[in-house]
Amino acid sequence: MYWLRKYRGLVLYLAVIGCLTILLYYSFFRDLMHSWMTNEDYSHGFLILPISLFLVWRMRRELLAEDIQPHYGAGALLLLAWAFLYFIGTVGQIYTITAVSFILFLFGLAIFLAGFSITSHLIFPIAFLVFMMPVPSEMYTRLTNPMMLIVTTASTSILNMIGVPVFQEGNLISLPNYSMRVIQACSGIRSLISVSALALLMGYIMFHSNIKRFIIFIFAIPVAFIGNIVRVVVTALVAFYVSPAHAEGFSHSLAGIMTFMLSLGMISLGVVLLQWINPTRD
Repeated sequence: MYWLRKYRGLVLYLAVIGCLTILLYYSFFRDLMHSWMTNEDYSHGFLILPISLFLVWRMRRELLAEDIQPHYGAGALLLLAWAFLYFIGTVGQIYTITAVSFILFLFGLAIFLAGFSITSHLIFPIAFLVFMMPVPSEMYTRLTNPMMLIVTTASTSILNMIGVPVFQEGNLISLPNYSMRVIQACSGIRSLISVSALALLMGYIMFHSNIKRFIIFIFAIPVAFIGNIVRVVVTALVAFYVSPAHAEGFSHSLAGIMTFMLSLGMISLGVVLLQWINPTRD
């Protein structure tokens, strides 16, 4: 209760912002949650907002130590830009523009009510919310097809190298006793989104250097590909040496967990290696 009395003004600010956000973006959040529940590519979205809120809570002492110095000019400009994007996105029902307006809304309010000093601490928690939003459909299609082909080609090459007779035709991998098609779930786009979010979060928590954070974030790209290549190769090996039935069961039940754990291990190894190469007080 003492904390509540001491920071009564701050609590009031946060309550007003929360109510205003829900009022403006209710339909947006409803559609967002529907995507998380129905599309496995974005099921990680349920974790993003709690993680961002935790990061803000984690830096609460730094935030409360800063002086509140509202910058009405810059904040008003950002909110004006937000109003334009919000109107276009809402009236035109353009999901991507509405998503961008949401991020801009949070930054605009933070600068308008608290100023640049406090907002500088909130840059990462707010920007991290991007990962809870679906990739625009056109971009998703452009990324998925070439990624599926890369994963298929690499997996076929590895299987040939270890002596498994396999033939590739587009995204189809044919074994003597089984044929498997590399679909969107195995393309790497799902892993790329979740692993990139994981790498960015680990880099932010483990390092103070933005260069190191960027290196870990970029490292997530090959990690996502390697995880899915291993997934396809192991599924093919199970089909060839055990049975196609076991391969299908593995592909749908354990493969996703295995891919994520492998990615987590490689990202963690990258963090340790980077710290070993350039030790700091991070």
